[in-house]
Amino acid sequence: MAFISIGMNNSRKSIILGVTGSIAAYKAVDLLRLLTSAGHDVRVLQTEASLRFVGELTFQALSGHPVVIDQFDPRSESVFSHIDLASADIMLVAPATAGTIGKMAAGLADNLLLSSYLATKAKVMICPAMNQQMWNHPAVRENIDTLKRRGALIIEPGSGELACGDEGVGRMAEPREIFERVRQHLADVPTSKADVHGDINRSGSLAGVRVLVTAGGTREPIDSVRYITNRSSGRMGMELAEAALDRGARVTIVAANCSTTRIPGITQIDVETAEELETAVESEYESCDVLLMAAAVSDYKVSDIMTMGKIEREESVSNLKLVPTSDIVANLKNNGNGRVRIGFAAEHGEENRERARRKLLDKGLDMIVFNDISRADIGFESSDNEITIMAPGRDDIFVEKTTKRECAERIMDQVETLIA
Repeated sequence: MAFISIGMNNSRKSIILGVTGSIAAYKAVDLLRLLTSAGHDVRVLQTEASLRFVGELTFQALSGHPVVIDQFDPRSESVFSHIDLASADIMLVAPATAGTIGKMAAGLADNLLLSSYLATKAKVMICPAMNQQMWNHPAVRENIDTLKRRGALIIEPGSGELACGDEGVGRMAEPREIFERVRQHLADVPTSKADVHGDINRSGSLAGVRVLVTAGGTREPIDSVRYITNRSSGRMGMELAEAALDRGARVTIVAANCSTTRIPGITQIDVETAEELETAVESEYESCDVLLMAAAVSDYKVSDIMTMGKIEREESVSNLKLVPTSDIVANLKNNGNGRVRIGFAAEHGEENRERARRKLLDKGLDMIVFNDISRADIGFESSDNEITIMAPGRDDIFVEKTTKRECAERIMDQVETLIA
């Protein structure tokens, strides 16, 4: 693997994120995290109404900049801050309420966000969020058409349950979808050529790095309808893949029976059994720089599978003969090319922590992630986890109970140090 410089590259862009007074403002927090993780410089501009939903300190902490609310706020870098802000590469309004959309269409400038909109030469991207009746009102439709004619890109709202309890179109697009649209614009490619095969020049701390992730739990058939499996949903692996993508990596995920949705921008290979997962990993391994083996791979499979039909209740089945599956990561050869290999050890009880350390050394891994599956509040079928990151010659890093996404970010932090 060629030397990879960890840090920002010349694809770093300046983005203004305008947040208006909608319950969907909470989604802007996730959107900001995606944008900053990709290496972009984001300044958040909030309306007064948006402060009722998300406070400015949240956006300030994630962006690293003071949040601008009032044009004449003494904390602003200039009293002409709407002119300063207007020099951005993209102005992204998310969420955009019906009121803000109407004022933008009318050319009003009664707050800093609207003043910045009128002054900017940047590409304007608008993410509407409102009740479905408001979204379908002729006045709103006319305002949307007006903004489109003026060159704004409208990221259409999605359909589903709304904050008011109604069902319909009006939900602000999901942060991941918005992020991908921003990325596509910055890469200057049509939407139809989204980077599902890694064909866009990415920015971020892992730009140019090829990451291979396994996720989910394998199924080992008994007959044509039954199988042996485990409780893994694939969420941890998906979070790792998304965290790598957000840092600019080109990501492939081998997904074993994952219950999660596909992630735009990531190549996904679906498999079922341990043997299929091994075949897919071996096929992709030579072209990756980092391997994250997060899948829960069955240790055993049935030796004699009834491939046609099923074992009937009346039939006598005294036992099933099980044989070991391959130890996939142990069998992979590193070939001295600097490839980073990371394993995961789901052990039952803290007393088995040392088993994870032995796996780290016995399998020649660069890092292993230990988690205790005896606890019902973390790990399998939970959105949270608590992990210990182990690496040869380094102190253990303990990550106390938090979201799986935060665990993924901490793991990717250590991946960057290994690459560097």
